[in-house]
Amino acid sequence: MKLLEILRRAKGIVGIMLAVFILGFASGFAAGKWHLADAQKVRASKLVAFSRNLEYQVPVYGPLLRKYADWERPKLMGHIFGGKAVKAMFLIFFNNFVVANATMAVRAAFLAPMLLYPVGRFVQGLTLAQTPGSYRMLGVPIAEFGGYFLTICGTLCLVLWTLLFRRFRFASRREAFRSGLKLFGLMYLGSAVFLLFGSYIEMMSLLAMSIR
Repeated sequence: MKLLEILRRAKGIVGIMLAVFILGFASGFAAGKWHLADAQKVRASKLVAFSRNLEYQVPVYGPLLRKYADWERPKLMGHIFGGKAVKAMFLIFFNNFVVANATMAVRAAFLAPMLLYPVGRFVQGLTLAQTPGSYRMLGVPIAEFGGYFLTICGTLCLVLWTLLFRRFRFASRREAFRSGLKLFGLMYLGSAVFLLFGSYIEMMSLLAMSIR
């Protein structure tokens, strides 16, 4: 199947996810600006904590992710406080493009965790609205949106097309899987552009805080 036709068939899933993202983020931002909710209290709630730590419950993947996090955090702080800006940026990029992107793909592949997707976007909007100087960091959620959003949509298309190939008008399950795999690969590579931009902004912010 040609790429343009694959992209056309993805419009429905991408459109729904885009609407969910906008509504979740906008409602969180509005709640923060109008002081209808407190970001710190919401982030500390059981539901948000469950959503944040969900991937650690996946057998095999969860323990590996925990080991990586225990290694990555002190390593990144060492680069930041050591003034190693380039190493810090590429570690952040690796964490976002490889590790976090893989986590987003795992969540989307299991489908059920996507029910918590609006919760995460609400918290993101709420936090941005109540963080001093947050407009300087606006590039980070924009970059993460472009990066993780593409990976999630690509994974959902791959899984849903394969499971419901007749519903999405594919001739066979094999054709649906191959088309979904092409779309996932394209979107995963496309996410690199957004995440590299976000990694640069995040690195500059961490460096600025380290010298205060």
